[in-house]
Amino acid sequence: MECIMSSELPANLRALIESTEITDICFNRHDQVFYDSGQGVVPYEGIPIFAGETEYRNFVLEQISKSGKTWDAKLPFVDTVFFNTHRAHVAFPPLAQFGIYLSLRKLPRKQNTERSIAQTQALERWRESGEAFDILRFATLAHETILFAGGTGSGKTTLLNDLLSFVPEHERIVALEDTAEISPAHVHYLSLLSRTQNADGFGAVSLRDLLKQTLRMRPDRILLGECRGDEVLDLLQALNTGHRGTLATLHANSAKDALRRIELLALIAAKGTIPSSLIKELLAHGVQKLVFIARQQGVRKIETILQIEGIERDIIFTRPVFPTSKVPALHKETPSSYRL
Repeated sequence: MECIMSSELPANLRALIESTEITDICFNRHDQVFYDSGQGVVPYEGIPIFAGETEYRNFVLEQISKSGKTWDAKLPFVDTVFFNTHRAHVAFPPLAQFGIYLSLRKLPRKQNTERSIAQTQALERWRESGEAFDILRFATLAHETILFAGGTGSGKTTLLNDLLSFVPEHERIVALEDTAEISPAHVHYLSLLSRTQNADGFGAVSLRDLLKQTLRMRPDRILLGECRGDEVLDLLQALNTGHRGTLATLHANSAKDALRRIELLALIAAKGTIPSSLIKELLAHGVQKLVFIARQQGVRKIETILQIEGIERDIIFTRPVFPTSKVPALHKETPSSYRL
């Protein structure tokens, strides 16, 4: 992927991009810019970055081309990476009513330093979460399969990257993503990216397609950037055929919601061919831990870690391992047949 040199960028945009504090930059149009430096989204009030809408549009189209993607009127949305440093989502008119919407999110920096430095940084980053990071570090080394749930920007991918810095270097890691975000400090790491169809309706490669290919690549670990489609069913089946140590992320509002979402995605993918009871069996036996992460006042914290204990009569039993509590581990049955 070609990377634009910093000198080619407008100086004020370069300052936003290179800032170590700013994680997100959002353009609603050429003259309406916002950014997030950990204190919430605030308006950019500096010197205008672009002279007008035409200059802004040309810039966006140029960066899309440099990233190896294409755009036309039949495909009003583009997901790619700009500058090799930021995930980019672009929405074009007429779906975007006020102009071109550009959302940039800084990718986790790929560690080029020694693994020991990456590990030290990881421990410091999650210090506020207490013993939670150590629990997950040891679970990762024990080849447990872990699902990371949380909202957008909560730190799911950051936590996944940090845990991977502790994985032994002889292990072969294969990541499947829609947009390249996973970037671990690991020497034996492979990345596969999905692809949308072209303007003629051909050429699409889904995460489900990539997962089928990955199983033929002798992975020691599979990383799934985001569980949100048919690939979830194949993943659950793979987890029950020896592919332990898998790490995956998904969007959810709570640990309870994450379990329900995984089951629902798998049921939709099965299209009535697999009963809900079997989906729950696959989930209960294939996944060992579920992590819920939240971002509060700009600080990312591991809020909950659940250990999946097993299943009985279609009820998935879980036990909280962080934070620990004196209340009974198995609570009253919920309408969704989970005990949390």
